[in-house]
Amino acid sequence: METNLYLRNALMGVDSMPPYFSIQYSFPFSTFKESFVSDIYNTIFSQFPFKSGYWMSENNSLEEIISWNTSKLSKKFKLGFSQHVKHDYKQILLESELFRHFRLYWMYQSNEIVLNMILPEDDLFVDDEYIKYDSTRLVLLLNISVKIWNSFEINTIQTYHELGAPTRYKDVLNGEQPSTEPYSILSPEAYSPIKNALNDNFIVREFKNGVLVIEKDNDVVVQCLHCTGGTGRIVK
Repeated sequence: METNLYLRNALMGVDSMPPYFSIQYSFPFSTFKESFVSDIYNTIFSQFPFKSGYWMSENNSLEEIISWNTSKLSKKFKLGFSQHVKHDYKQILLESELFRHFRLYWMYQSNEIVLNMILPEDDLFVDDEYIKYDSTRLVLLLNISVKIWNSFEINTIQTYHELGAPTRYKDVLNGEQPSTEPYSILSPEAYSPIKNALNDNFIVREFKNGVLVIEKDNDVVVQCLHCTGGTGRIVK
């Protein structure tokens, strides 16, 4: 699995944040075009509106942030160890009555465009033991993931907690399981190498050009399965 160093560095020197839950969207760079950033943002804004820039971009307009991030991605920009963070991609906050801190930021890595969506873990759980997800909130996140999947070409969508990390796409293709805490969405090509390794802790649902893998042991599964419109089946 990848280290979460970039995200940890991104959180340093800014307002303190509790343990976070992450959704990582991995796009092949071949999908990039001039409207790519704007198109992704607008898809997300249909459910979670733009609130403001964040961390060195608080005073930037949305148009300025889109232009900046588009330029960076077009050049496959990766922040160097000696570069100031002011040169990095600009982050944004989303409006939500359910999530008190809801943030997006971009990365480029290994011919992939990565979009990270992060929010506090305890905004997503119904008790202090982090055993059960709040089904209403989790379904909102899954809905936007499915909407993005159905609208764009994506390698994987992975979810993970504070101590987790996503699996690199090339490693998923080689049979390593994606991070599924509590769900992931994969292309058929990415799903094929891992399908026999999944156990009965997961439910799999095939839908438009993709496969949803979700943890079975939580009460949100039934609602989540209605998000995709495909046919679900329990993995052996």
